[in-house]
Amino acid sequence: MTLGSRKPKDRRAGLVSRVASAAVALLIGVAIFGVGYRAGSGAPNTSAKSGIDLSRFEEVLNLISNEHVGPETEKQLVDGAIKGLVEALKDPYSQYLTGEEQQSMIDSLSGSFEGIGAVIEGRAADGTPCSTLGPTCALTVVSPIDGSPALRAGIASGDKITAVDNVSVDGKTVDEAVVNIRGAKGSTVVITVVRGTAAPTPISIVRDVINIPAVEPKVLRTPNGATVGYLRLAEFSEIAGDQFHAALQKVIDAKTTRIVLDLRDNPGGYLTTALRIASEFIGDGVVYIEEDKAGVRTETRAQGGGLATSATIRLVVLVNKGSASASEILAGALQDRGRATLIGETTFGKGVVQTFMDLSDGSGLKLTIAKWLTPNGRWIQTTGLTPDRAVPAAAAGSTDDPVLAAALSLLE
Repeated sequence: MTLGSRKPKDRRAGLVSRVASAAVALLIGVAIFGVGYRAGSGAPNTSAKSGIDLSRFEEVLNLISNEHVGPETEKQLVDGAIKGLVEALKDPYSQYLTGEEQQSMIDSLSGSFEGIGAVIEGRAADGTPCSTLGPTCALTVVSPIDGSPALRAGIASGDKITAVDNVSVDGKTVDEAVVNIRGAKGSTVVITVVRGTAAPTPISIVRDVINIPAVEPKVLRTPNGATVGYLRLAEFSEIAGDQFHAALQKVIDAKTTRIVLDLRDNPGGYLTTALRIASEFIGDGVVYIEEDKAGVRTETRAQGGGLATSATIRLVVLVNKGSASASEILAGALQDRGRATLIGETTFGKGVVQTFMDLSDGSGLKLTIAKWLTPNGRWIQTTGLTPDRAVPAAAAGSTDDPVLAAALSLLE
């Protein structure tokens, strides 16, 4: 999932969260209203804060409590009602979360966790994100993490997870399924996967501690031999800003003036991290714009003091359809400000920001609170960013990288 996020210490801060993806390793109070039990009072039960008439809700809740033959507890009924309220938003990025689910999501952005080590998301048949799993929404592996138990067990990009420990994931949310897949180091989980048209296959995986380096630096060469600093950014985690700064400092110290920033398959993360990394290349001015429910727009500007703001440092950014949320904020800012050339495929298209809100009982709400726009006022929801130079990815199974090759040629 990109949350346009703020850090976990400030749950009201924005997540440009990962696009409905969770790293399963994982790597993956605010009171909404008060519920009254005055049966048959006839008077509207209206929230003083929201002005919403809750009398029908109270009526149904009391009828169920008094008449339904079943084992449901009051907590289960209220939890179900809250989930229904959030689902009525028809927003795949807003979710009601148990305390465990919310902590799992926050842990997924810490850079270290325990689990199998795969990035997963809910995907509909047309590739769009979805949150409630079932016949029209598959729990899909985006990619196994390098060196992870999932990769060693043979889990591959595109695999569809249909069951966890022989229990179907149908009817669960992505976050509920992720909690089941996660677990303590040394414990075993059985994941049932479907690959293409093959029959479902159960795969046993021993969980481990997954440490995800957010930045992968390399030294590359253009076709004519010029040095290029290559920085692959895997996610906008809590530690990514520091890691990126340190890697970029080495590039600058080596007097390198050509940089490739690879954001392919980066699903997003913290908004604050995206701002910090954008500020390494943009000296001043607007990085992104937030638009709230009332349509009020607020500009967020570069922080200043970046390492690579000089125009003498040439920058190319690699993107694809897996570049989402915080990746798009960074790429969109660099494109609009004329600071970089984007090469690759059109990006995912997530133009909204979420935040975590703690509820009084320890559960939580991940809620879309704003749109975000590029410095030029573009809203890229569902459309994505169009690269300056379109280059398709290599065919499946190929070891070629035509997108990176195009970037190196451009930096001749």
